[in-house]
Amino acid sequence: MKLHKLILGSAAAFLMAGCVSEDITGSAEKGVLSVGVTTQKPYETRADQYEVTNFPVTIYKEDGTTKVESYESVADMPAQIRLDVGTYVLEAHTPGTMQRQMTEPYYMGTATSEIIKNVTTQTTIVCKQMNGSIKVNYDAEYLALFTAWTITFDDGNGQALAFTNANGTAPSEVYWAFGDNVSKLTVNFRGTTTDGNTVTASKILTKSQATTTYDGDTENFGGGDAVVVNFTPVEATSGKVTIGITATITFDETVEDVLINVVDNGNFKPDTPDDPTPGDDPVDNGITLNLPNNMTVSAATDKSLGDTYIKCENGIKSIRVAIVSTSSEMIESLGDLNTNYGVDFIGGAEIVGNQDVVQLFQDLNQPLSVPAQGDIDYTFPIGNFFGLLGFLSGQHTFNMVVEDMEGNKKNGTLTLTVE
Repeated sequence: MKLHKLILGSAAAFLMAGCVSEDITGSAEKGVLSVGVTTQKPYETRADQYEVTNFPVTIYKEDGTTKVESYESVADMPAQIRLDVGTYVLEAHTPGTMQRQMTEPYYMGTATSEIIKNVTTQTTIVCKQMNGSIKVNYDAEYLALFTAWTITFDDGNGQALAFTNANGTAPSEVYWAFGDNVSKLTVNFRGTTTDGNTVTASKILTKSQATTTYDGDTENFGGGDAVVVNFTPVEATSGKVTIGITATITFDETVEDVLINVVDNGNFKPDTPDDPTPGDDPVDNGITLNLPNNMTVSAATDKSLGDTYIKCENGIKSIRVAIVSTSSEMIESLGDLNTNYGVDFIGGAEIVGNQDVVQLFQDLNQPLSVPAQGDIDYTFPIGNFFGLLGFLSGQHTFNMVVEDMEGNKKNGTLTLTVE
């Protein structure tokens, strides 16, 4: 049962294969449009050709907003469409709305077509990948040494993508909609070794640091860029273990993996090194974030077990909650919550002062209150999700970032497993 069941262009691509005069009966001011849809060729060399028969297609007037015709899928679209003479904008895309985080690529494309009296116009909509992808790899030494870890990718837009040990030892790539003008990715690592030590690191990835660049490519991360980051332990001569991070990128419209030079981020503030217990984040810079330990839950689990206590001596400014899930149904359902309520738990939902969150949980018969900026403490009831997650098997990781009025931050994770 999906969560949403419990509650209620890209650049224009104009391709004219040819105009062939025909005997078109009827109105003298009409012509015929024949539409094809495809994905951009470079992507087909990376994997099997992406299926477009289920892409919805919409035809707009020249203004790009006035809808003339729409079809639920390419398969449902007639071979010939009679239209009044004039200029039209055509649009096709992957079914649904692109979310911040997805399990598959999202394609979209537009084309402009001019309908001429008594002429059949053939136009192809070329769809580009609108989201990029991020994948993490761990080598054998890493998996033998680390028992727990949290890795976040921050593109500077107030939202972060997280991978934890709860996502498994070989997690699938995540399709990620980069924010606008994202020229760098900050990679933060925090891992616990078999002997209980904590290893932290923060690195910066930029496209400009790639060993090879391509004409026409921008310095910003965007649709079609595929980033792969590899993690391996490195032992210094002193015996201290650090983490080695290397990265490659496959640029939009290319098929070759290119190395990115990884730059150290000197602004990283590591957590207390003697705190290896997942979910238990002690006071740091006047911030307390007490998450429960990772647990297996069901619809009948006592929801008080999910209470997360937060205290900021300087006053609470922000509490963001992002959810990473191994369940595609969960991700789809969270996307529906964003559409219906404007609460984006995929990219990171702001809790402080957010009345949309209050309304959402009220409709779920799980009432809660939200803090105001400046409040000293607050308890966020993650247990309110238990009754809903009980229907969605998998691992669901809650990533929380707390910021106080002085700009200090504290983060932590909690993974709920539903069997």
